[in-house]
Amino acid sequence: MALLTVSVGVTVHVTRSHDVRITTSSSAPGSHPDALVNGDDGADLPAAADREAAWQSEGETEGAWLELSWRRSTRVDHLEIRAAGDAGTTFTSALLTFDGRGSLMVTLTEDGVATVDFTARDVSRARLTIVDVPDGATSVALAALSIDASGDDGGRQGGSTGRPVVTSSSSTRSGTSALVDGDPAGAETGQEWSAAGDDAAPWVQFAWDSVRELASVQVFGPSQTAFDPSYSAAAPLHGRLVFDDGSTVVISGIAGSTGQATTIAFTPRMASSVRLELAKTIPAAVVGLREVAFYDAGTTPPRWPKTRGGYTTTSPAPVACGPGATAVTPPQPDQLTLVCPSPGSAVDDTATVVVAAAPGTSVQATAWQPSTRSMARVAAGTTGRDGRAVLSFGTADLSRGPLTVKVVTTLTASTPLYVQLINPGGTATTASSYAPEGMTLQWDEEFTDPLSITATGADAVYAATKPAYWGPSEFGDAVFADPASGAGNISTVDQDYLRIRAEPIGDRDVPTPFGQDHLGGIVSSLHVGASGFAAQYGYYEARMLGAPGTGTWPAFWMLDSQSATRSSTTSGEVDGVELYGHNPVGSCHSLVNWSSGQSQDPEVNCLEDNGLPDWSMTWHTWGVRIIPNGAIYYIDGTKVATATGLAHHSDPFYFMVNLALGGGWPTDLTPTGDISDLYVDWIHVYT
Repeated sequence: MALLTVSVGVTVHVTRSHDVRITTSSSAPGSHPDALVNGDDGADLPAAADREAAWQSEGETEGAWLELSWRRSTRVDHLEIRAAGDAGTTFTSALLTFDGRGSLMVTLTEDGVATVDFTARDVSRARLTIVDVPDGATSVALAALSIDASGDDGGRQGGSTGRPVVTSSSSTRSGTSALVDGDPAGAETGQEWSAAGDDAAPWVQFAWDSVRELASVQVFGPSQTAFDPSYSAAAPLHGRLVFDDGSTVVISGIAGSTGQATTIAFTPRMASSVRLELAKTIPAAVVGLREVAFYDAGTTPPRWPKTRGGYTTTSPAPVACGPGATAVTPPQPDQLTLVCPSPGSAVDDTATVVVAAAPGTSVQATAWQPSTRSMARVAAGTTGRDGRAVLSFGTADLSRGPLTVKVVTTLTASTPLYVQLINPGGTATTASSYAPEGMTLQWDEEFTDPLSITATGADAVYAATKPAYWGPSEFGDAVFADPASGAGNISTVDQDYLRIRAEPIGDRDVPTPFGQDHLGGIVSSLHVGASGFAAQYGYYEARMLGAPGTGTWPAFWMLDSQSATRSSTTSGEVDGVELYGHNPVGSCHSLVNWSSGQSQDPEVNCLEDNGLPDWSMTWHTWGVRIIPNGAIYYIDGTKVATATGLAHHSDPFYFMVNLALGGGWPTDLTPTGDISDLYVDWIHVYT
């Protein structure tokens, strides 16, 4: 075990410093990481006002970091920090990350000091990343830092398993015991607490008899909802968590009804008490709560049992497909087009696909073969006098579930034809998560049940829109229809995958605010009104397949929860991945800040060829980790991009997955009957 304590001048205390190496994101002139481990033993630290910096960053504030690495695995359970200097160099909070995996939020006192005992762990690296700084700060500086195994056993997580002691600013009716008398996993919230009508600053506080490593909370709003005609999208309440270390987490919306909770996952922190400060979003709202439940690191918050039906689709039984079949779309000159079967059709052990092209055209079909983890040719042929070719192939060695077959031709002007099928048999493909070890799974959506979704998210798990403070919002060249309208293009398929379909609106009675003529779809974990699910400094991942075709625009992305409220005119956007159907081997990973509807210096990382197999033919896991001041992007666990300068980075972010059209590119899905499908196997969120 190596003990390191660092400070300035004669105040440095070092034990076996040769076992520790220190690196930083930057060092100001005259400052160097070595200064943190050189000095004399035995002196006290100077008073806060007299501290001098042993190390200072060079023009970095939020996102600046300092990392300690040990030659061998070392057990640690204690952290001490002393910031240095005035408001121009101090900071208020930081993220301590162990081996690039699990993290702990640390907040400094007003005197710039933090002392934390945490759950013991064996590490080889510990990085301290700056999260928040005072206004006007131009750099950050440390006078002292210690990470060791000197923690107090009595102050660590695990000593408290009972209900907390609950107090409140005021109470009527059933009292504060009503806040913890339910069973969220069993859809039971017990009685309801409410604040006094004249309480201008209501709060409820939860205290335990020992320190806990908290990582998430579920807040069930009042059973009585409220409505404001001038702000029709608002949830009745909002609030913030205030931990006993002084750190805070915003809760942007708390819905009023009898169903779903607002679930906020946050970077774990050590706490023995938490205060939930409440405020009215709608003046006429009743300040009340049905239940509040906190969860430790390592515990996934329970999902509220579904009390209403959802949307699901069963793959159609295989149908005969031959040269005489009715064409899915009329053949186009010099264009390869699909005759049959229609997109999304199920196939037997032997699949038959008929395509159309000019007579005498050679065609070849390929598909992903899981056993070899490569593309394999499955069929070939030549179109006859009728301009049609019949391609038959076995499906046992191809992917189980959604299956995409790529057909190419020798026609120079022709683009590849992607035929999307469902293969009930076939070979199962692995579905590994790439989440960093040590993080807590906070949201686990496998899409094995009917999709619980409504236009705004009310009384459901998901919203079928991009939430905005004024209500549902749209983008792109396809309308995001309310599933209740009967549009039928967003559901789980065979209770195993989420499918979002792009297709013509036809005679459906669907509003088209921008004159769209196609349907698309979106799934949001945040509801209109800003209730729902969001996570602070989370790792988000989605396993997706598709959607091919010129003009398709699938995406998996995040926005800060405050962006859905009237209290904020700015927002931070993290695009885990944006895909464009004209190039199914490329991907874009972006960071965009918005102010009053205008983008501010977006950082866009578009890979023309990301080096991975065609994303419309094989599953990929798209991951992104939001970090202080930025984001890190992954494909199948491999880092592919980083971005910095993220606004609202310390707020919770919610996720969306969508199939839009356009995105700056022309749309032409006529070769497949104007249909393309995006499939999502699962979505996970960790903190």
